[in-house]
Amino acid sequence: MGLLDLDKIVVHRTIIGIRCISCEGSLLAIKTTFSARLTKLISFGKIKPTNYECETCKKKYVLL
Repeated sequence: MGLLDLDKIVVHRTIIGIRCISCEGSLLAIKTTFSARLTKLISFGKIKPTNYECETCKKKYVLL
């Protein structure tokens, strides 16, 4: 029986139903960017933008 190394397993949170516009790849949730923080600051916290990155082409998206 093989051993399973749990430290090397990486779990990404994929967003179901939203695809990349250019390559139709899956989007992964990433840390907030400067533009998302600036949008949240200007709107006084009413708009909560979320950041996603395409799995294949690495294009970044901000969902408002």
